[in-house]
Amino acid sequence: MNDIWSSGWSAPAVPIERIVLQFGKGKKKKALRNFSAGTRVGNSLFLGADEHADIDRLSRSAAGDWSEHAQFSLGDLLPLADPDQEVDLEGLSADDGWLWVLGSHARARPKVENAKDERIDLRLLADLKDTRARCLLGRIPLVEHLGTHHPVRIDGHRRAGVLPQGRDGNALAAALVRDPLIAPFTKIPAKEGGVDIEGIAVVGTRVALGMRGPVIGGHGVILELEVGVSGQGVLGLEGDPVRRLVALEGLGVRDLKRIGDDLLILAGPTTGLSGPCAIYRWPGWVNDPPHDPSKVHLHRPERLLELPFGRGSDHPEGLALWKLEDGAMGLMVIYDSPSPQRVDVDARSITADVFRLP
Repeated sequence: MNDIWSSGWSAPAVPIERIVLQFGKGKKKKALRNFSAGTRVGNSLFLGADEHADIDRLSRSAAGDWSEHAQFSLGDLLPLADPDQEVDLEGLSADDGWLWVLGSHARARPKVENAKDERIDLRLLADLKDTRARCLLGRIPLVEHLGTHHPVRIDGHRRAGVLPQGRDGNALAAALVRDPLIAPFTKIPAKEGGVDIEGIAVVGTRVALGMRGPVIGGHGVILELEVGVSGQGVLGLEGDPVRRLVALEGLGVRDLKRIGDDLLILAGPTTGLSGPCAIYRWPGWVNDPPHDPSKVHLHRPERLLELPFGRGSDHPEGLALWKLEDGAMGLMVIYDSPSPQRVDVDARSITADVFRLP
């Protein structure tokens, strides 16, 4: 790793604080290692995992720690076609009283190397998993009560809803299959260069989705959508997604967060390797909507800081905006495959890092 920093990348930032997230005995041990998305709303921190179909909420206790845990099944909140299948949750965003949820829309290979047989059955390796459950874009009303935000299916005239899921996914998946730039990658699994959507940022009806893969021509891709809503809460696309190219030094998008008018981008490797991860800022993104869907600028966001990563562990995966004690804004980073030092299995807790934003 030292060779990486000496060849042009800055040394990784040092966290100014570490936050222990306490889930309690009801949380399955395996689930502690699979968190992939987060967002904070006041004293409520929502987390999503890539191997489940639920969201976790931690509330800040009177003592100031993050220990009051609740879990919500997405199947109880949203009209999912396959409520018992993992949705590969890769993005959470809170905007104007709504919690937006995003699945990866990715194809995936079975993890046949985990089988008892020491040999890998190549026929099984070639059998890609169905993507429908992962084709999730939805929003859920949030209701505040005594300082805690609760996701609910219905709140007055507000109703939870999704882009309807059909046999082959949803309208977003269908649009990507029609897209001449993206279509070739829709048949390739995630982490091998195929479609893998990670990160969501929302302002009104405008939705930005990050793409871990593909990286096209060395450039990262962000999809922008206009989302319409029916009277029953059903979501729909207003036209096809617009592709935006961002110069991320060969990295893919791992998460997005809107901070005021700016867009923060967590960038990292497209594959499963351990490699450089960084936070970039697209200043004025809110006031820079897409115009021509076929001819686009190459946007060059500012690299703010490098993040630490481990070898085979501690892969930066999700972000949550974090107000610091001095009033400045920080960023909490959630790690996929956290190192053993971050996980206390007996206490059912994990440790996340907080970094100060420049």
